[in-house]
Order: sequence, then structure tokens, then C-alpha cells
Amino acid sequence: MTLLFEKIMDELQDKSVLVVDDDRGMLRAMTKVLASEGMQVTGVSDPLVVAKELADSEKRFDLVITDLRMPMFSGRGVLALASALPELPVIIITAFGGPDVEAQAMSLGAFAVLEKPIAAAQLIEVVKRALARSPTREA
Repeated sequence: MTLLFEKIMDELQDKSVLVVDDDRGMLRAMTKVLASEGMQVTGVSDPLVVAKELADSEKRFDLVITDLRMPMFSGRGVLALASALPELPVIIITAFGGPDVEAQAMSLGAFAVLEKPIAAAQLIEVVKRALARSPTREA
């Protein structure tokens, strides 16, 4: 059992995630869950900061998680920015989901769409799947 636990922890250990959500409570909750799994989490509540974070050559993110609806800059905008970086999976979160929203996000290149409220176990499971499909980034 210990080896299985160590393998699961190794999957997430030191992976770098950018989390974007204008809801500071949701941002704190997701950041806490991901950090507790050993991930390096950068949380951004101002969506306009996303472009700087993604363009910063010093940082390499393994994954982006973004809210869909935010003032000034949507999750679709984040997805468009992230798509310029090869092999960077993006998970969209939304309180306003449905088949049409999910289909549109997936057609734009999202890895997955999660509807709020999101259980911690569900978030971790989707993050693991996204990282398993993404090649390891070089620093």
C-alpha cells in the first residue's frame, strides 16, 4: 500500500499549475487542495495577469486550470493563450456548464470541463489524467 501511495504522490510532486479564478474563495480552495498534493501552485485572481504568467520565460507550467466566466477576460481567452504553448493541458471550471459549453470548450482545446462545485477528489483525479497525457516540461 505504501508503494502505491508513493507512486500517486510522485505523479503530482513538483508539478507546476497555474490556477485562474476571479472568485478568491474558489481560488484559495483549489490552491490548497493542489498544494496538499505536493504541486507548485500559482494562483491568479486577476485574469489580466494570466498573459504575463504564461509569457514569463522563467516559469514553466505543466497545467492550467481556469474559470470560464470572469470579468474582462474569460476562460476562453486563457485557453487561447495556453494553446500557444505546445502540450499545455487546460482544465476549464464553470458554474454555468452544460453540453453546449463543454462541447465548445473541448473544441477549443480544453482537456476537461468541470462544473462547480468541484469535489477535491474529482479535481485531483482530472489533474492526474491531464498530467499523465502531458509530456514533462523542461525547465
